[in-house]
Amino acid sequence: MDRLWFAAPRTLPRMSDQAVLASGERLSFRVHGRRVAAWAWGEGGPTIILLHGWGGHAGQLRSFVLPLREAGFRVVAFDAPSHGSSEASWHGGRRVTFFEFADALKAVTSGETSVAGIIAHSGGCTAVSLALRAEWTPPASMVFVAPFVRPAAAIDGFAHAIGANERVVAAFRARVERWLGQPWSYLDIAVPGDAHKLQRLLVVHDEDDKEVPLAHARALAASWPSARLMVTQGLGHRRVLREPAVVEKVLGFLTDDMTGKAPTYLPRDSRASLDEAYEACVGRRSSAVARR
Repeated sequence: MDRLWFAAPRTLPRMSDQAVLASGERLSFRVHGRRVAAWAWGEGGPTIILLHGWGGHAGQLRSFVLPLREAGFRVVAFDAPSHGSSEASWHGGRRVTFFEFADALKAVTSGETSVAGIIAHSGGCTAVSLALRAEWTPPASMVFVAPFVRPAAAIDGFAHAIGANERVVAAFRARVERWLGQPWSYLDIAVPGDAHKLQRLLVVHDEDDKEVPLAHARALAASWPSARLMVTQGLGHRRVLREPAVVEKVLGFLTDDMTGKAPTYLPRDSRASLDEAYEACVGRRSSAVARR
């Protein structure tokens, strides 16, 4: 049970994801002596960090890159240890925890002069919370999409799926707490009273999410005084990251402090319009490279 719980699946970026990643500047960081792959778009402006979830990769948040750049932000995304193009974590093999996610986040942001916000997905939200509790300076605005708020709540379902009995589950819970040096409750990001919960937060969650129930987002929003909650329908756990209405809501939230009004640059009519915008951006860059 321990081996399976901490084994991160590696998913490969789709061609559309790879095209956007290829349009950015490739960066590399060292976290616990292991290489972490990252990408950056833009030289100036405040920085927005993109952080994927468990078993994900940086390309899954590609839909935010062009709109953020059009809004004047610098964008930085990275693959967590044992994910995507990054090397295995210091635990070796596919074994990794959200604490390594958090350490990578701190390493990637250490060289940025102005981090204005972060967009995190699923377990990436858990990692952000761990970084904040480890005294990482919070950005002014945060966006959590499909947040994995209470990891301990997933243990029983996971145990049932692999046929583990109550004795195994109890031993697993105790062993992990000894190994991490923290109780399972430390991973719960819906705890009221955390100092960082004075920051602005937008929570986005789909009611048809089969991997992380909507109850997670509701619990988080209830624990965070300034949180706003956006509930979508029919998008599930990952497609919510590519939905134009979600991208528009996130962009409006992040640009509130800059413009005081919602942005007008994001295509509003359909997903096809957003995809066309990305294809045009990548096409322009490819043409420029060909001419050189």
